[in-house]
Amino acid sequence: MMTIGSNEKVPCSKCGAPILLTTASKNNGLCMPCKGGYRESIEARKREIREEREADRTDPYRKLWLSLVQQVYDSSAGFDGFSNDQKLYFAVGCLEGEIYNGGFHQYFFNSSASYYGYAEEGLTAIGASQTRQLLNEAKNILFPSQPVPAAIGERRQKLQELIGSEQDGTKLSQRLSDLDTRYYLDSEEIATRMKAFARDRGLLIEVS
Repeated sequence: MMTIGSNEKVPCSKCGAPILLTTASKNNGLCMPCKGGYRESIEARKREIREEREADRTDPYRKLWLSLVQQVYDSSAGFDGFSNDQKLYFAVGCLEGEIYNGGFHQYFFNSSASYYGYAEEGLTAIGASQTRQLLNEAKNILFPSQPVPAAIGERRQKLQELIGSEQDGTKLSQRLSDLDTRYYLDSEEIATRMKAFARDRGLLIEVS
């Protein structure tokens, strides 16, 4: 028997994506994208992100992203060694990848949210004010009275405290799921704006 207050998830009856029991009950077993008819567009955007990051290494945007990732994880300079424009580009790229892979909860749970302030600034820099508003709404759901902790351990502890409670956790998860759905609509075409930003700020020229 379905317990509406449970934090448990079940697969969408159409696409198989995990959804809250409350969502399944409300939508006759469907996730919000399947109910709204835009699941295909979401999956297309996910494929596009994967293809962009697995594309020919001669592609300038692919080369740019690989160079940034390599510096963060394989050099002593790391993220702090970036120019401000590189920091903004990288932070927004991390945001995009995380949300399309697992939503806002995954973004804040993983290391990408350590760059939260740069993601905010980056979305403003590329003119994506509506997307920044979604990010701010997600932040205010999870960290309403404090800045987003830069330390991943502190963030995860806070998330576990919030999402772990039976009643409040279900409500928070539903609110985040609703924001995920709005983000997936990609009304501001973030990828296109990021490419324009990289060109305009000369980031591609710096990649050999």
